[in-house]
Amino acid sequence: MHQAVTRAAALATAAAAVLLATATPAVAAGRRSGDACTHNWSGPQVCIAVDGHDDWARHLTVTWTNPGRARQSTAVLHEGDHQVEVHERMTGTARDGRITAEWTDIEVAWGRLCGSFTDTPNVWACVDIHSGGPYSS
Repeated sequence: MHQAVTRAAALATAAAAVLLATATPAVAAGRRSGDACTHNWSGPQVCIAVDGHDDWARHLTVTWTNPGRARQSTAVLHEGDHQVEVHERMTGTARDGRITAEWTDIEVAWGRLCGSFTDTPNVWACVDIHSGGPYSS
């Protein structure tokens, strides 16, 4: 019986951690921040994170968290769930077992913004942008 209680407590703790990690905090008006990762545990894990104000992403990263032996890969931003590329491609380099590509001070539009790598063409991480203007590719 003690093992059952311990297991239930561990499951409840894990569930609370997931809820806290996925909850979106309230953000000041005009400022946005968001991140998302793919959840296909048997394949490439790709994440996208954006932080900015109004139409500008001050810092945007796309990260491949399990690249294996790859040392670099080219990151691509997509408009929504389409193949339309927006902004210039960036070369991500490996550090601490991850490949990360970064953009700074780029204009973004409202809607869905997705990131991938040329070596992970069918694995996209997407985040919804709720304010913004036209892309300035």
